[in-house]
Amino acid sequence: MGPKSVLKFGGAALTDAAAVRRVCTVVDDWRTREGTGPVVVVSAFEGMTDALEELAYEAARGRGDLGPVRVRHRALLRQLELPSDLLDRYWRNLAALLVEVASENPLAPASLDRVLSFGERLSARIIARALGRYGVPATPVDAWDLGLVTDSRHGQARPLEGQGAAIAAALREVPGVPIVTGFLAKDQRGRLTTLGRNGSDLTAAILAEALGAGELVYWKGVPGILTADPADVPEARLLPQLTYAEAGELAFHGAEVLHPAAVAPARRARVKVRVASLADPQAPGTTLVERSEGAGPRAVAVRDELLLLRLAIELPEEAATQAARLFGVLGDCDVTPWLTGSEDGCVWALVDRGLPIPTVLERLGSEASVERDLATVTLVGQDVGCDPDLVRAASARLAGVGIVPRRAAVATRALVEVVDRDRRRAAARALHSLIPDRALLQN
Repeated sequence: MGPKSVLKFGGAALTDAAAVRRVCTVVDDWRTREGTGPVVVVSAFEGMTDALEELAYEAARGRGDLGPVRVRHRALLRQLELPSDLLDRYWRNLAALLVEVASENPLAPASLDRVLSFGERLSARIIARALGRYGVPATPVDAWDLGLVTDSRHGQARPLEGQGAAIAAALREVPGVPIVTGFLAKDQRGRLTTLGRNGSDLTAAILAEALGAGELVYWKGVPGILTADPADVPEARLLPQLTYAEAGELAFHGAEVLHPAAVAPARRARVKVRVASLADPQAPGTTLVERSEGAGPRAVAVRDELLLLRLAIELPEEAATQAARLFGVLGDCDVTPWLTGSEDGCVWALVDRGLPIPTVLERLGSEASVERDLATVTLVGQDVGCDPDLVRAASARLAGVGIVPRRAAVATRALVEVVDRDRRRAAARALHSLIPDRALLQN
């Protein structure tokens, strides 16, 4: 039998009982067509990760209420005509965990990972049992039981190398269709870890690489990869094709369709990757390709809620020392900057708002300052940063809507503009207007 396919179903596609039935239909059709069951990777149901995160923080303050999370899953069981006690063991385990968390203030990252894990674990059990009602034998599998091991960075863990053969062997031992929890793993000491938001995409890519899969399909709540987020740019359009490199660049700069690290494993293994809509399974979606004809802008990505950290440089000869100092403190505090530079008598770094900035500022002292409420708007495409005419056109379009970027940066496949957060959508629409219609053609 040839290599399996890997099908990943994201939270935005797992909205309700009707969505679970669509998942069952897609998996059943796939099994019938290929003569072998695919490997399925699932996220938590839509909104459940946020709900569990809120529950964890409330529990740490002594106010956690498991009721709303339990009610939603019980409603799904009832609508799908599944046993009402299917998840009882998990409710007991989660309730006991919340009692432990109540003694923590602040909430430990390791405890947050444990609470968040219940989203995918419950989703996998529901979907596996629902498939059984369709006559498709399926087994829920926690990803760590396949041998998926990461480092110990809770909330942003990264898989260790050299696990492919063990994962493939473990998958071959799973009876029926494996329904694997995305987003979750364990570190070398056996502690549960999570891979960051959209981390189920990375799980699916790792499994596809391990299997040498023929195809990896990301089933989403959108028709494919669009030229922009429709919330920012209502006139965003579907991209029938995108290169692996462009998709990775888009994800890195804030597009939430794929996890930033999910492209590399599939590309290494030459796995065909497609992003498709669960609402319209027959539509082609977006296919990732190794290379495309021509260059130019293809899409716009927005990264929101950023801070600009600045460290003053009094004398030119201090530049290297101050840069090393800034990045050393950021590294010590486990803060990874999205963008860095040196200008106007300072070295600077653009970072996420929610990171331990007070600690960073305390370490850096009075020479440091912070600017809040910023965003990046990035034009992505092959060689966009190498085209001076395009760079000038981008500046002109932004100026035309009254936007003067706070900072700018160029790379081979990205033109990045740092703007005030409340102008991010105007900036996105302005840069989106530079994408030619030919960018939407099949290559």
